[in-house]
Amino acid sequence: MGELCPLFLLSMIDKIREIITSALQEEGVELVEIIYRPEAAGKVLRLLVDKDGGITIADCACLNDKISQVLDQADIIQERYSLEVDSPGIDRPFKIKRDYERAKGRYVRVTLKEAVLDKKEYIGILEEILENSIKVSTQKKGILEIQFDNIVRARQEVAF
Repeated sequence: MGELCPLFLLSMIDKIREIITSALQEEGVELVEIIYRPEAAGKVLRLLVDKDGGITIADCACLNDKISQVLDQADIIQERYSLEVDSPGIDRPFKIKRDYERAKGRYVRVTLKEAVLDKKEYIGILEEILENSIKVSTQKKGILEIQFDNIVRARQEVAF
């Protein structure tokens, strides 16, 4: 089968999101991202999920079984595919405000478009998420308020 057109793919992803949301909520899990694409072994539907305290391998296995049943009943994907339920990963770039909220109180790395106090990259503790900005506590510069529209990339930093 050829490549799916982008509009059809978006519509299918929206339908998948709608169908699986209640099953995820029952388990106290939040859907972070849906990826549906061809890979070496064929089409893969990858669901990136998270929950307070983090997602475990056992959680992913349980969810894989549950979501597989829900999708089979709905029968909206007409081609063969593999389902993977996975963690978004600790160092995945933040895409939405909720990503920042999940990282509150943890170390983050923020790369900026325009320098703040002569630097374009900071590592510090994400202290607060405001309407249009975040506050990051750094060792050398103290607490910085950084506007969302000045952020090129932000992600949780693994602290050793």
